[in-house]
Amino acid sequence: MELATKGEITRARVIRETTTLIHEKGFKGTSISDIIKVTGVKKGNLYFHFPSKEAIGVAILDEIKVESVTFLESALQGRTPMAKIANYLDEVFAKHKNKNFVGGCLIGNTAIEMGDNNPFFAGKITEIFAHWKSSIALVLSQAKATGELENEMEADILANHVVAVIEGGIMMAKVSKDENDLKNCLDSLRLIMGLKN
Repeated sequence: MELATKGEITRARVIRETTTLIHEKGFKGTSISDIIKVTGVKKGNLYFHFPSKEAIGVAILDEIKVESVTFLESALQGRTPMAKIANYLDEVFAKHKNKNFVGGCLIGNTAIEMGDNNPFFAGKITEIFAHWKSSIALVLSQAKATGELENEMEADILANHVVAVIEGGIMMAKVSKDENDLKNCLDSLRLIMGLKN
């Protein structure tokens, strides 16, 4: 295994620290000065790695996509398709509870903030949502094929609903800091899909 270079370490630190900033302040509310302050990277060095703030944002979205794929793969585990869905819902709740419902979902946050005025960001976010929905739809299709899921909705439509309800629940819990806002949304999905709480 190759050791990371000094430049790679610096780039990773900028992405990590800026991700935290954007969670707190949003993309527009995060300035280059803020990034320099929290990372300790000098302006010239920052621009060597990232030609613009938007380039940092794109790198963050690429990192989030990787993290999203990893989370889906680790959370969609179980003996049967619906056991995978049940475990996934549990993992979503645990993830946000562990963060005390602070920050919400950076994908959803950025979609709301940048979706209308930055087509490139919107495209990246669309890719992340598309993978998320297709991963859920695949498991739901398997559940339908085995007779484990009897919901009349097509798997891709139901998967779209699952993602939308989860995003809405995360957003509400972010504002209220009340775990029931997310828990109730997840429980409604369990009811729709015939899962026991």
